[in-house]
Amino acid sequence: MNYSNFSKNVLTWYSLNRRDLPWRYQDNLKKDPYKTWVSEIMLQQTTVTAVIPYYNKFLVRWPNVKKLSESPLEDILDFWSGLGYYNRAKNLHLSSKIINTEYNGFFPEGEEEIRKLPGVGEYTSAAIRAIAFDKNDTAVDSNIERIIARVFCLKDPIVKIKKDIKKYAKKLTPKKNNGDYIQALMDIGSSICLPKNPLCNSCPVIKFCQAKKDSCTETIPQKIKKKNKPIRKGSVYWIVSSDEKVLLKRRKNKGLLPGMLEFPSYGWSDCINEEIDEKILSIKNLKKRKGVVSHQFSHFKLLLTVYEKKEFNINDINGIWIDKEDLNNLGLPTLMKKVFNLVNN
Repeated sequence: MNYSNFSKNVLTWYSLNRRDLPWRYQDNLKKDPYKTWVSEIMLQQTTVTAVIPYYNKFLVRWPNVKKLSESPLEDILDFWSGLGYYNRAKNLHLSSKIINTEYNGFFPEGEEEIRKLPGVGEYTSAAIRAIAFDKNDTAVDSNIERIIARVFCLKDPIVKIKKDIKKYAKKLTPKKNNGDYIQALMDIGSSICLPKNPLCNSCPVIKFCQAKKDSCTETIPQKIKKKNKPIRKGSVYWIVSSDEKVLLKRRKNKGLLPGMLEFPSYGWSDCINEEIDEKILSIKNLKKRKGVVSHQFSHFKLLLTVYEKKEFNINDINGIWIDKEDLNNLGLPTLMKKVFNLVNN
């Protein structure tokens, strides 16, 4: 294979077909690694469609590292509500403090320095350096893995051949315009070299693809059968005062839904706030069952039974009492929005 021709085809296609995404640089705009970093963290395990509105609002509220580092973590976590994988928000906040303190607010350029930032792994570091600093680091995400596996007809499951994929990807990495090249491969992977029914006739690198020549694009990469997720069960309490205020508490800054607001819930995680929880769990007649909500976490399925207690004395628990009509304006995680919808529909 002529590796330089491969990257030239990719870049030519990109110049005509690139997606218009808010974190991508126009030719006349100075590159800002802060924006690249924020987008790459948000895009971890999340679709482009879901990220775009969050990204735009995030940059309005926190346009630079200094602003982000000076904000309370709770504000960032509440903003992150619905985007999932909340440790990403914690890592952004912690990294912003490191950048502001150790690098005078300037995003570091060296690979070693970037990799030390919380939440930044090998791929994210390579993508930031390539896109924001014009380095020729080899970045390989799931879309690029699939393209490389098909181009070189690597028939084993991706998890078993990651080193081989990285080796081949490195051979294809161009010395110039690597940031555009990486983003082009992401676009090709998301719109053409699809996991199922790839649109091979629209692919700019079809002539290089060994899987296409061998008629095995549908079986590459080889799938591994997913195991059924274990089920956890718990309870959650919708407690309303006589003046229509609803009780919330904030979860600990570690574990599942770290630092997020929730209706008091128990039995499914180790987040315990003894000051509030002992009183809630001792409430008598808190057994009006409203139903069950289900939610998928990355490694288990959760079933939460929802109980209701009305006309509660607000002075009995020193929790976070919010007017019922204001709950829609809060940064509640998706799980708690499901509880809200169950109780109010």
